[in-house]
Amino acid sequence: SIFGYRSNSGLVRPRVSRASRAAMATHPTLGVRMDRICCIGAGYVGGPTCATIALKCPHVKVTIVDMNEARIKAWNSDELPIYEPGLNEVVQACRGRNLFFSTDVKGAIQEADIIFASVNTPTKTKGVGAGRAADLRFIESVGRTVAMHANGNKIIIEKSTVPVKTAEALAQVLAANKGSQDYWILSNPEFLAEGTAMRDLAAPDRVLIGGPTTIDGLAAAQVLVDIYANWVPRERILTTNLWSSELSKLVANAMLAQRVSSVNSISQLCEKTGANVTEVSRAIGKDSRIGPKFLGASVGFGGSCFQKDILNLVYICESEGLAEVARYWQQVVDMNEHQKATFARRIISSLFNTVTGKKIAVLGFAFKKDTGDVRETPALTVCHMLMQDGALVHVYDPKVKKEDALTEFRYHNMQVDESRLIFCPSAQAAVDGSHAIVVLTEWDEFKSYNYAEFYTMMMKPAFLFDGRGILNRGQLERIGFEVHTIGQAKREEGAVVADATPEPAAKRVSIEESLKSTTGKVILVTGTAGFVGFHAAQALKKRGDGVLGIDCYHTYYPPSYKRARAKALEEHGVLTLDMDLNDAEGLNGLLRKFKFTHILALAAQAGVRYATKDPASYVKSNIEGFMTLLEAARNAEPKPRIVYASSSSVYGLNTKVPFAETDVVDQPASLYAATKKSNEMMAHTYRHVYGLSVIGLRFFTVYGPWGRPDMAAWSFTTKIMKGEPLKIFQGPNESELERDFTYIDDIIQGTVAAVDYISPSTKEEAMCKVINLGNKDPVTVSYLVDCLENALGKKAIRQYMPMPPTGDVLKTSADVTLAGKELGYKPTTSLQEGINKFIAWYKEYYKDGLDADMDAYVPM
Repeated sequence: SIFGYRSNSGLVRPRVSRASRAAMATHPTLGVRMDRICCIGAGYVGGPTCATIALKCPHVKVTIVDMNEARIKAWNSDELPIYEPGLNEVVQACRGRNLFFSTDVKGAIQEADIIFASVNTPTKTKGVGAGRAADLRFIESVGRTVAMHANGNKIIIEKSTVPVKTAEALAQVLAANKGSQDYWILSNPEFLAEGTAMRDLAAPDRVLIGGPTTIDGLAAAQVLVDIYANWVPRERILTTNLWSSELSKLVANAMLAQRVSSVNSISQLCEKTGANVTEVSRAIGKDSRIGPKFLGASVGFGGSCFQKDILNLVYICESEGLAEVARYWQQVVDMNEHQKATFARRIISSLFNTVTGKKIAVLGFAFKKDTGDVRETPALTVCHMLMQDGALVHVYDPKVKKEDALTEFRYHNMQVDESRLIFCPSAQAAVDGSHAIVVLTEWDEFKSYNYAEFYTMMMKPAFLFDGRGILNRGQLERIGFEVHTIGQAKREEGAVVADATPEPAAKRVSIEESLKSTTGKVILVTGTAGFVGFHAAQALKKRGDGVLGIDCYHTYYPPSYKRARAKALEEHGVLTLDMDLNDAEGLNGLLRKFKFTHILALAAQAGVRYATKDPASYVKSNIEGFMTLLEAARNAEPKPRIVYASSSSVYGLNTKVPFAETDVVDQPASLYAATKKSNEMMAHTYRHVYGLSVIGLRFFTVYGPWGRPDMAAWSFTTKIMKGEPLKIFQGPNESELERDFTYIDDIIQGTVAAVDYISPSTKEEAMCKVINLGNKDPVTVSYLVDCLENALGKKAIRQYMPMPPTGDVLKTSADVTLAGKELGYKPTTSLQEGINKFIAWYKEYYKDGLDADMDAYVPM
C-alpha cells in the first residue's frame, strides 16, 4: 500500500548490515534498485541537490528530467540555467559520467526506483486560497506520471516545499492509479540558501527525512539515509514522521523571515530615534539565547521561499480554524512589504520629494548576493515606485539580466516603461551622471568600489541610499555624499558620530597612493587578482613603481580566493579596481585620466581543458578583451608600452624540443593556445600600424604560493591531503607527460626585466618580441607527485589513465636562451625547492582547513 503497508508487511524482515546494504544493487526487502536515482524537476532545488548526490555517490547513476526542453538544453551546455557558486564545477565533474539531464521522463522513471519530486509549488494566483495556498498541480502531476510509467516498486521523495498532508494527497493519486507495484512516500525538505547552496549541500547543518512509521516505511527512509551518509555524518541525518517533516520546512522559513521582519521593524524605530540598528543587532546577537544570525536590517527579504512558505502557513492555519495564528504570521509578510515601500518613499522624499527625470543608479537587483534569482526581490518594489514617480532607473547587477527582471515585473502585474529601466554593463556606467546611488543587493564587489571616483561622476548634491548597511557611512560622508543607511537616522549638521560598521574596516588604498612612483614608471596591471598578476604587481610596487590593478573576478575558480589576493595586495599598497577587459569606456577613461608608462597585460581566461567546456569565454576575454586593451592603448597619449602574457601552449603539437621562439607555431592543440597565438599576431599588427611597443612572454607551467587551484601542484596537494586519488594522464604506450614547471619567483624576475627592457611606443623605437620564460628543465608529472609527497610527508593515491582529448600536450620544454640574452633571465629554483615553499604557504594559509568555496571547487 501507499504508506509502506504491503501484503506481507507483517512478516519479520531479516536484518541487513548497512555495509552489506550499500553494496547491494537491489534492496533485499523493498525490491527497489539503489544505484539509480531520478529527479523530476531541473530547477533551483533539483539541479544542485542531485548534482551533489552524483558527486558524492559516484556509484549511483543520477538522471534529472524536465519537460522544459530549453532548460534541459541549458543544463547540458556551458551556460547553466541557474547561477550558484560552485555548481558549474560540480556539473562539469559529473555530467556524462553518472549525472545526466534529459526530457525522457518515462525512461528515467522506469530506469530508477528512487524518485525525487523537485517541481515548483508556487502560490496560487486564483481560486480558493489565491495569494496564500500552495499550487500543488505540479506535485499531483508527478504522482500521475509516476503511476503511469512505473514498472516496479518506487520510493518517491518530496523535495519541493509542500504544505502538511501533501504526502497524503500524493498517496491518493498513486493509489487510484496503482498496479501491482508498491510506493513509499518520503519527505526530504531542502534547507538551502541561494548563493551558498553548494556549501549547504556539501556540509549541511542537518538532513531531515520524514517517512511512514511502518516496517517498510522505515526501511524506505533508511535507503535515503544511506545515500546521504556517503558524505553527511549520520548524527546530522534526522528522521521523523511525514507530517513533522513537511511542517518543519514551512516553520523554519517562517521563523527566519520573522527575525528579518522583526529587526526591520526596529530599523524604522532606529531611524526615528537616532539609535543605530547595526549596534542594536550586535548587542542582542551576543545574547546566546538569540544569536547573531538573520539580525541584519535590510530593505526586505526576497527569494522564492520565505514569502511563499509563510503565506502557505497562513492558509493552513486559516483552514484549520486558527485565525489568530494566521494573522500573527501574516504580519511578517505585511511588515516586509511595508519595509520596501518605506525605503522607496525615503529615497523620493530625500531627493526633494520628486525623482521625475532624475537618473537613479541601482546597485543590485537580485534578492541576495551570489545568485541571479530575482523572485520576490525587494528591488522590484523599490524600482517600480521610483519609475512610477518618473525616475530613470539604471541598474547594475553582475548576474541579473534585464529579461529576467521584466519577467518578474510581469508576474506581479507591474507595468514597466522599459525606456525608464536600463541595465548597465558596469557600475560606473550606472553611476555616471546620476543623482543617487541605491544599494539593493549586498554583493561583495559593491564594498570595494572607489566611491570617491563615483562622487566626481554624479550630480550634486550626491545621495547614497544603502539598503543593506554594507558601506562605511563615515567614509562616504567625508567624500561628500549625503548618506541614508537603513536603520540609521539622518545625521545632524556638524554631528560627530562613529562609523556604523559591524567591524572596523581596513583602510583602503586610494588610486593616488597606488599610483605613487619613485621610479618614473606608472604601470597598469591587468589581472591583479590572478596568480601572476598578484605577484608581479607586488614586485613592481616594492621597488617603487606606481601600480594600479584591474580584475573582473571571473568565476572560473572561486572569486573569494581572487578577492583574498586583491585584499593582500592592498596591504602592499596596490589597489585593484573591479573592471572587465571588455569595458572599453572604463579602460579608455583610465588611460585618459592616468598617464600610464606601461601596461602589464596579464588578465586572461586561463586553462587548457576548460576551453572544451566554455569556448566563448576564451574568445570574449583573450581575443575581444585583448583587442579592447590594445585599442585603448593606441588611443592614449602618450602611448604606453605593453608587456603581455602569452603561453607555452602556443607551441601546440610542436615535436622539436626545447621550444624556441623561432619555431613555427601554427598547430595549436587547444582553443586556449589559439587565442594566445592570436594575441601575438594582434600585438604584431598594432606595433606595425600604430607604433605600440609590445613584448609577449610565453610562460611555462607556473606554480607557487597563491597559485591557481586548477593547476596540478595545487589540485594534487588538496587531493593528497584529503586522501583522494590523483588522476595522472599518460600519452601513447603509457608514456609520461612532461612539464617545464617554473617557480613564480623566477617568472616574476623575467617579467619585471621585460618591463625594464621594452622600448618606448613610438614609430621609430617600438619593438615586437616574444620571449620564453620557463625553467628549462622538464620533469614528469610523476616526479611532481614525488616532490609533493616529500613535502607533505604523505603518500598519494595514483591513478594513471589515458590523456583525454582536452587540448593537453605530451611535453613542454623551454629554450630560455633569448630570455637570458635580452633580459638577463636565469631561473634558479629547483622543483623540490619550489614545492617545499608552496606547501609551506599552503599549510599556513589553510591551517584551519579549506574554506567552503575551495572545498566545493572541483577543477577539470
